[in-house]
Amino acid sequence: MATYDAKRIQSIGRILVLASIMVWFYRQDLMSLNVIIVLNFIMKFIINLVAKTSLFTKKEADISIVSFKRKAKIFSLLISIFMAVIIISATAFLTMSDQVGGDVGAYDSPNYYDGKFNNVRPTDVETGSFMGVLMDYMVGNADRSPGETVPTQSYQQADVEEGAVRVTWFGHSTILVETHDTTLLFDPVFGSDNLNPLVFGPAPFDYEHIYQVDQLPDIDYVFISHDHYDHLDMTTIQSLGDSMFFVPLGVDEHLKVWDIPSNQIMSFDWYDEANITEDFQIALTPSQHFSGRGLNRAAALWGSWVVAMESHSLFFSGDSGYSEEFKEINNRYGPFDIAICEAGQYNEAWDQIHMYPEQAVQAAIDLNATTMLPIHNTKYILALHEWDDPLERVYQEGKRTNQHVSTPMIGESFILGEPMEDNPWWREVAKHNPWFLKTSTIVGWLLPLLFSAGIGMIVHERFLPQSEEE
Repeated sequence: MATYDAKRIQSIGRILVLASIMVWFYRQDLMSLNVIIVLNFIMKFIINLVAKTSLFTKKEADISIVSFKRKAKIFSLLISIFMAVIIISATAFLTMSDQVGGDVGAYDSPNYYDGKFNNVRPTDVETGSFMGVLMDYMVGNADRSPGETVPTQSYQQADVEEGAVRVTWFGHSTILVETHDTTLLFDPVFGSDNLNPLVFGPAPFDYEHIYQVDQLPDIDYVFISHDHYDHLDMTTIQSLGDSMFFVPLGVDEHLKVWDIPSNQIMSFDWYDEANITEDFQIALTPSQHFSGRGLNRAAALWGSWVVAMESHSLFFSGDSGYSEEFKEINNRYGPFDIAICEAGQYNEAWDQIHMYPEQAVQAAIDLNATTMLPIHNTKYILALHEWDDPLERVYQEGKRTNQHVSTPMIGESFILGEPMEDNPWWREVAKHNPWFLKTSTIVGWLLPLLFSAGIGMIVHERFLPQSEEE
């Protein structure tokens, strides 16, 4: 009976220690470690279930006793099955899914050498910092997501007066530009599905309004900046099959696989220009980034777009790190009425290929833009910063530098050149209210006491024989 009570006390002690550790992890935003703990218990449960079968019992003298060696074999088998499923799924996706797009070949371009496209200036992701970022992802921060439905506006079709340009942002990098007789769509990604590949892509934030292509007017021209999944979506592209597509070199191969006719696609190298009509000119300009929908990170070209229409000049950055090339683009095509610039999903590990918010504002200054619209934010968690950090930092930097920044709500349309209400709408989204276990001072004081008590209950049996002898 005493032995039974001792084991019961030890079990309670283990529960106290484990609960104390898990609550501490939660308070330190280390929920990923709690997930690992839970997965460990699930794995043990599965191993115990499998151990009741005859698997790996051939050389066991007594199969009723599950040896460590047998458990290790079962564990190795489960891990092998899991890894095989991941590898087979990923291989099947890369080799069989139309989402990956077409096979991109070599190109006669000054930007294509060493078997790939290259930036104007060499760039790299810092391996050391990148590994640090992977560790940082172990730290959970609830504020990376709004935690509630993001307030948006319902898009409404409307007639646009001659000479006017109407702009609508649909979150992340999707932009609609309308004139009285022409519609342009940049990097269209619509719907509420996870980003590919497979089911591992991040899910979009919950929007008050869901936007679909069929809610828009007929789209005349679609501009693609590069072929990453958050800028080029197969389903969306296929729903725009009657449009004309302007793409960087190599991206056309993806569209052809998706049944877009070749005569509806125009491919551009950097600083290639085209006069679409007398009042509508476009050019693909450099950006500092990379590409790839499969294993090759630089198979297709990437870029930014310059559009001149209705006596207005627009710049769309796509994805880009900050570079002196913005000044060169201004020298060739500026000034601009609006610079639609990436400001989001930044980190020091990849700061050469994504801009910080302050750099995005500087890019607008370099481009001599009347106003700047920050994009590449407020839809997915692709980096470690808080969800509203890009908008707030761009807003503040605009005030500091006297660079006008337009901050419309998602789905809200505005006329280029008309005064806009100063609207930091993201501040109205409620901050997370963590559970009391995270914030309570009393819980913080109790944790070391409960942990110590648990340890004492686990080891108390060691002192019983000595006490009995005395």
